[in-house]
Amino acid sequence: MIIIKYILFLVAIVFTSVAFAEPTHVMVRAKAVDAKFIGTSVGGVKVVVEDAETGEILDTGWINGGTGSTSTLISQPITRGQTVSDKDTAGFVATLDISSPRLVRFTLIGPYGFRQSLQEASLTSWVIPGKDILGDGIIISMSGFIVDAWTRVLEGGKVDIYTQTSLLCGCPIYPDGPWDPANYQAKAIVMHNQNKVDEVDLTYTGPTGLFSGKTTLTESGHYKAIVYLIDTKTGNVGVDRAMFEIDLN
Repeated sequence: MIIIKYILFLVAIVFTSVAFAEPTHVMVRAKAVDAKFIGTSVGGVKVVVEDAETGEILDTGWINGGTGSTSTLISQPITRGQTVSDKDTAGFVATLDISSPRLVRFTLIGPYGFRQSLQEASLTSWVIPGKDILGDGIIISMSGFIVDAWTRVLEGGKVDIYTQTSLLCGCPIYPDGPWDPANYQAKAIVMHNQNKVDEVDLTYTGPTGLFSGKTTLTESGHYKAIVYLIDTKTGNVGVDRAMFEIDLN
């Protein structure tokens, strides 16, 4: 009899929790470090929302939409309390069915249009039942560059190395623009049999985001060019790898 009462008590707790659960909405946005919001133009960003204490998945979805206003985010100083998004700015509205305050972890993975440049970022925040967090919502910064590298192998061991780059939001790199190539360093580390055999400076050649360099290799074999772009001021770094073969026979 005692066991039956205990079971009924547990069932009552479960139904009470469900009855008092309120759908609570939280806007989640991803913002590239030193740049704009990350959204549809670079393949979107995956969002995982979970209880930070139990690991329970509360919602999942995708951040899609536009990158926001360059003037608001880059050109003009942002003042305290200023809204930095608009109705077209990329975001995902998570819906959490919760009956008590939860410490929630929001995890972002993206941009999915450039798998070699995937980054992950997360933060935690308390969410109160029925108290929506909308507008700008929760903005999570994601660092990095999109780096897309390839090579062209010519006769005599000559190799041209290229990389197409942008900020993580897809924001363009070009001279005298908001993101000037003069502020970044681009290089290629050339590997052969797991050994570094060369390091090539890549210079900006344009028209937008393109860096390139040349090297000459004297031994046949399979090679790997590890290409990176770095901004030492902001800490943004992007890396890609390009495989190629040299045949001098």
